[in-house]
Amino acid sequence: MANSINVNIVSPGGEIFSGEADSVLVPGSLGQMTILPKHAAILSSLTKGTITVNTKDGKNTDFVIDSGFIENINDSLTIIIENLSEDQ
Repeated sequence: MANSINVNIVSPGGEIFSGEADSVLVPGSLGQMTILPKHAAILSSLTKGTITVNTKDGKNTDFVIDSGFIENINDSLTIIIENLSEDQ
């Protein structure tokens, strides 16, 4: 698992996405962030924008959100969102 990130996207309604990814692009409060394998531990808020999960099979999966938080520790990325945006 050293070359991937275990990604979990959850909302109060339940799990939205769970799987391994090569990278994840998130709309951080201070700007876009790309989370890669072996990224330093981070806890950050998210703003309205698009989360892009680049999965191990080469596909990009997008989730449009209004707000949320991320936590990354030891290649385990948890993204907590209030809900998916109406634009989804």
